[in-house]
Amino acid sequence: MISLSAFGYEHKLKNAMKAFENTFKEKSFINGPAVQKFEKKFADFVGAKDCVAVSSCTSALQLSLLALNVGPGDEVITVPYTWISTVEAIKQVGARPVFVDINEHDLCIDAYKVGDAITSKTKAIIPVDLYGNVADIDILKKYNLPIVQDSAQSNGAIYKGKRVGGLSHLTCFSFYPTKNLGCWGDAGAVTGDERYCETIRELRNHGQSNKFTVKQVGWNARMDSIQAEVLLNKLPLLDKHNKRRREIAFMYDHDLSDIVITPTVNKNSIHVYHQYVIQSVHIDKIKSALADNGIQSRTYYPQPLNTLEPYKTNQTFANSLNASLTGLAIPVHQYLTNREVKLIIKTIKEAI
Repeated sequence: MISLSAFGYEHKLKNAMKAFENTFKEKSFINGPAVQKFEKKFADFVGAKDCVAVSSCTSALQLSLLALNVGPGDEVITVPYTWISTVEAIKQVGARPVFVDINEHDLCIDAYKVGDAITSKTKAIIPVDLYGNVADIDILKKYNLPIVQDSAQSNGAIYKGKRVGGLSHLTCFSFYPTKNLGCWGDAGAVTGDERYCETIRELRNHGQSNKFTVKQVGWNARMDSIQAEVLLNKLPLLDKHNKRRREIAFMYDHDLSDIVITPTVNKNSIHVYHQYVIQSVHIDKIKSALADNGIQSRTYYPQPLNTLEPYKTNQTFANSLNASLTGLAIPVHQYLTNREVKLIIKTIKEAI
């Protein structure tokens, strides 16, 4: 089976304890020294002023909105074509998601249409760096609203010469195991403005500024030290792994662009291909042929979020709907061999 995700790093480990031996020795399993070390290393890596490690990207989004004082009666602009967490976090703090369609080609938020969705109730914008392609942040900044960048899928990506993580007021990352930088469970981080990060640092730990000093209602959203230590081991490999993903994507672009729609890279972005999603009216045929050859693929995302019951609106977003109907992710992870890539290409060509 050629899978969508692979765990080559883990397979090479002869002793898994080596990946978190310091944490095991110290017995500091939650929010320990490894977490603080990772926060510093990751902030330096992305070029951010501060970093707060949390339990997931969902928590990162929730706490970021709370730090911005977003709550009941407020509106937050985002896209209907994304993973549920983006919109879920808005609802969980009591605000209302306001949807803006994605661009037809790069599948990121149509930044030029955001202005039409802004009202007196708008408190923030959440652009999504879909599949590792960075949204056009500079256009969004012109609206003079706080930007919470959902970079769950764009770890290591570049926008106008700068890494994602230091571009927006706050940036939210996921370290879910299948991500480009993944740990061994759930974990996430927020980078950005020090004022907001300090609030998030308290919110993640039951609202405590110090032990038993509680200034606000908080959450239990701390990162486990084991996850931080795994991430410290993997962080130096991220650029190399992303480079390999781009090499594979280039092979797909070269051989498949005549028969399917291949990903469009934002002209200001260096893509990191968390997913390589093709689009075609023949997606069912392609998916079936891949499965017959032991190649995993998956529809991302099968429905625009505004068609799901908890987030339903009466709107139709043409580009989001088309992406849902025609999109299929094929393997692009860094552990693929060129031989496997050629088999995937051959299978898709023969399916159409």
